[in-house]
Amino acid sequence: MFFILSKILDIILSPTVWIIIPLVIALRLKKTQHIRRAVLTSLILVLILTNGFICNFFIKNWEVDAPDIPTNKTYTWGIVLTGGMVKYADGHPNRISFGSVSDRMLQTFHLYQQGAIKKILVSGGETSIPNLIVDNTQESLNVRNLLIKMGVPSRDIFVENKARNTYENALYSSQMLKNYIKKDTVVVITSALHLRRAVMCFEKQGFNVRPYSADILKKDTQPGILSNFKPSEKSLENFFHLTREFVGIVVYKLQGYI
Repeated sequence: MFFILSKILDIILSPTVWIIIPLVIALRLKKTQHIRRAVLTSLILVLILTNGFICNFFIKNWEVDAPDIPTNKTYTWGIVLTGGMVKYADGHPNRISFGSVSDRMLQTFHLYQQGAIKKILVSGGETSIPNLIVDNTQESLNVRNLLIKMGVPSRDIFVENKARNTYENALYSSQMLKNYIKKDTVVVITSALHLRRAVMCFEKQGFNVRPYSADILKKDTQPGILSNFKPSEKSLENFFHLTREFVGIVVYKLQGYI
């Protein structure tokens, strides 16, 4: 039930919904003054939520940009969390296509290649909900297959395919790696925006965590003047993910997950 409610909450947290709500309210109003206020509210939300400069400010202050692992340091386990590393294409059912956060997988491969981690655990299961959400990606399995094609020996890749959220990533990973929790430090690899909540969940399950950030969204370079005013659809999407992480931490605290 919690998983279903969390997906419904995603709709409420969508900045696009925030923009639409005042416009819907405006349709129900009769006084011109009230209609103008509702439309103005929607317009202000559009200007703020599509502004790259404002979005980048919040992203920079939220993302966990963990430092690189030194070349002389080695950990036994690297745990990479699923959530969009690959996608399913109906037109090419036999093709494994890279998803929006495929950098998680690429960074995991990089860590393995440089000897920073010896084994890889891909954590994440199907997120389908009957009549609500369809998930045909088989992400964990396909990520494993891609890593093997990239040169990682199959004996060093393990799959946890039951988890549907970050709490379950940590829970089921702890069950698989229970012999390593107390004596070893694991590298948790996920998007920089998501890393804060992920680390809390894994530490709650008893892990010693060495965070490693992927899919970094923040921009450290000075933007041009036009970039400060040009509306950006990407900023709208990033605000959604940012809000989702902030609310996710609050909800997870209330649930006792972190």
